[in-house]
Amino acid sequence: MKISFILSFLFLVSCSHVTKKKNNEVTYSPVVRFSSEGKNFEAKVNLPKEFKDKIPLVLIVPEWWGRNEYVQSRSEMLKKEGFASVVVDLYGDNKVVETPAEAQALATPFYQKPEMAVSLLNNYISLLKQDPHVDATKIYVIGYCFGGTQALNLARSGADITGVVSFHGGLASTLNSQGIKAKILALNGLADPMVSAKERAQFEKEMKSLKANYKVVNYKGATHAFTNPNSTEVGKKYKIPVAYNKKADEQSWKELLKFLK
Repeated sequence: MKISFILSFLFLVSCSHVTKKKNNEVTYSPVVRFSSEGKNFEAKVNLPKEFKDKIPLVLIVPEWWGRNEYVQSRSEMLKKEGFASVVVDLYGDNKVVETPAEAQALATPFYQKPEMAVSLLNNYISLLKQDPHVDATKIYVIGYCFGGTQALNLARSGADITGVVSFHGGLASTLNSQGIKAKILALNGLADPMVSAKERAQFEKEMKSLKANYKVVNYKGATHAFTNPNSTEVGKKYKIPVAYNKKADEQSWKELLKFLK
């Protein structure tokens, strides 16, 4: 992915989060911004109300619908747990869609060329490391469905981050890994027709061959999008195999918190 000269300038100057007014008063801006391929990307750091030292940062990659209310609610949940979090936009210009056809049109290029998400996530991370409240040595990337796949691809790329978590994400990838530095947690539904038993087995074989530090947890009876309370209604409306599973949702969230802490 080609990044403009403007983006390089943003890395150095505009997105440092800390700016000075004319009277030298220091102010803090929680927003990072950059441009790529003619699109604008922006994300806001969600900080806990009270904390003393620099804190771990969790990047959240949404489902293929884009940065909607559901994924923002996960950021609020992490805030209550004492983590800084950022819900990223991979589509650019904050596109959010409602129909599977719209979502597929936006998501397909990322499956065809996984390096796209890797590049964008690295851009976000580079900028967010400059936030004075963030512990740059403790950065995690988690993702849901489409977002889980992109998070895993970031780990495959050898990104120097602490950990990656996939919630009901696709486990297969065309991205060839030369080594994985991040810890990996993959949370899957055993009744998910979009992530077959064969795919789960191949993923574990891949992780073992790369000598990755990984853990897989599979939830009986859980299908695709099992963490999203809206997914059952969406599945019925569009006749797609997605449904909420309260037990798997709660258990997978506990797994996430153990992984982060």
